[in-house]
Amino acid sequence: MSSPVPPSAAANRLRRPSWLDLRIIVGVLLVLMSVVLVARIVATADHSVRVWALTRDVSAGTTLTSADVRPARVRLFESAPIYLKVDRSPAGRTVGRSLRSGELLPAAALIVRAAGVLVSLPVKPENAPAVSRGQLIDVWATVKGCSPVRVLSAVAVQDVRTNGGGALSVSTGALQVVVRISADRAEQVMTALGVDSTIRLVLLDGAVPAGRADGLIAGDCASSGPAGSGGPGGFRSTAQLGTPPRGGR
Repeated sequence: MSSPVPPSAAANRLRRPSWLDLRIIVGVLLVLMSVVLVARIVATADHSVRVWALTRDVSAGTTLTSADVRPARVRLFESAPIYLKVDRSPAGRTVGRSLRSGELLPAAALIVRAAGVLVSLPVKPENAPAVSRGQLIDVWATVKGCSPVRVLSAVAVQDVRTNGGGALSVSTGALQVVVRISADRAEQVMTALGVDSTIRLVLLDGAVPAGRADGLIAGDCASSGPAGSGGPGGFRSTAQLGTPPRGGR
């Protein structure tokens, strides 16, 4: 007599994976925590900021344009507040001291621009060095029969134009060198830079000595009399003149 066959075990059915599986949830949380932790470490380690840097040398008194600066990303740590960040444009503001190309722009180097006027000086190319915007110059004028006199001392060049034809141009093709001076000096300078004067520029390099007095061409300057004596045939200093003589050149 044969033995009875035991019943077969019920087959296990495959179940669809569930997104609520505890292992999947723990894995996702670990990945997210790792990403957040790495991001915080990178943000903490990056102390770089974007500030302005000079693209050329500029002297004290230069009014900056957008071409004079460029954004630079640097790591400054505690000194970061000293420099002007790129969210504030320095264009149209004046520097109070000389700055070199590549130097970061300190916020303290920008000063409030005093009231003044722009004067275009017509200069023959042979009477000017290779002058460019941002440089510091002396302006000298000479009238025939008189010694040269410095009419402007240590002024910053705001612009250089090569298309002549201005009201005071000495010739077509003369350089037009634009400088900024105080309004009370404008009449004196225009008197000194008359149509009969020859203008020459001297490029300054390094520290400029203090106490350098400008001069003015006297209205009675002629070939007679000792040159530079302050009388007929010479020049008078600004201290001697006070205001320029009417009708003088």
